[in-house]
Amino acid sequence: MRISNVRAAIAAAPMSTALIVVNVVVFVAINLDARRFDVVSLPPSWDGVAAQPWTLLTVFFSTQVLVHIAGTALIIGLCGPRIERWAGSAHLLGVYLFAGLAGSFALVATAEATGFDARSLGPSAAFLGLVGALAALPRRAWWDELPLDKAVIVLLVAQLAPVMGIGDWVSSAAHTAGLAVGVGYGHLLRSRGTVDLPDTSAPSP
Repeated sequence: MRISNVRAAIAAAPMSTALIVVNVVVFVAINLDARRFDVVSLPPSWDGVAAQPWTLLTVFFSTQVLVHIAGTALIIGLCGPRIERWAGSAHLLGVYLFAGLAGSFALVATAEATGFDARSLGPSAAFLGLVGALAALPRRAWWDELPLDKAVIVLLVAQLAPVMGIGDWVSSAAHTAGLAVGVGYGHLLRSRGTVDLPDTSAPSP
């Protein structure tokens, strides 16, 4: 990819780029000093959250595993620019924040209800909010055909994996909450009407 294309992509989707950059920077910071994990990860109890309230936010800007940061960058890079061009940078950030916070509250509530006692880290609820929001938007906002409506159904079913003894209810609750908030936010954006998106039916020069 040419430098000019990269610059154009960044200029067209500055908030999407910023979200990816922040996640990558925190990923590097945690791996350079493991002590930072306890600063940004979410405690599994309301008492822990009361002592570290910022973790409700930092948890979904943070990851520690290479495959997770790669997946985060991929999903934000896929969904973010489409939402940003449809609704603007502020609403893209709004989807990410509200979905992430919904995931944080769902995670702590489920952890206390099930006795889960480990700290949590990861932006899954936030970026699944982007998936849900984009799936709720008209196809015209997607630029091209993406099977996001089917992907949302698959993701919702996947959240029931703990019924079969796979995974845990804590992460499933967080993911489902983030996805649901994203879908709701997407419907609100859809009700605002459309913007002048470029016609992508013709091949680019």
